[in-house]
Amino acid sequence: MEHDFLTYIKKYHQGKEKAVSSAYLQSRFSISSRSVRKIVNQLRNEGNPICSDENGYYYATNKDEVLNSVYQMTSRIKEIAKAKNGLVKSLQNFPDESGQLKLEIDEGRE
Repeated sequence: MEHDFLTYIKKYHQGKEKAVSSAYLQSRFSISSRSVRKIVNQLRNEGNPICSDENGYYYATNKDEVLNSVYQMTSRIKEIAKAKNGLVKSLQNFPDESGQLKLEIDEGRE
């Protein structure tokens, strides 16, 4: 599936002006939105320049398109980190059985 997906994106959706929506990809490949995200993530992990913006997914044709996606992801990472920190802060509302606050957070866990 990943190979067919990559071949399709690379052939028909090169450059941000030819971005394709997740909904279209779901229909085209008869898969869920979660599967689209999973395939895109795997292809990116392998070094394929699958980018995205508000219009959908596309195969990057230049460095700027890749950098724009990297910047967008970095912004989302920062927002997720803020939310995580807020949840960690909320742990003070949940003391252990002795009434003592006990934080067991593995900082390496993502």
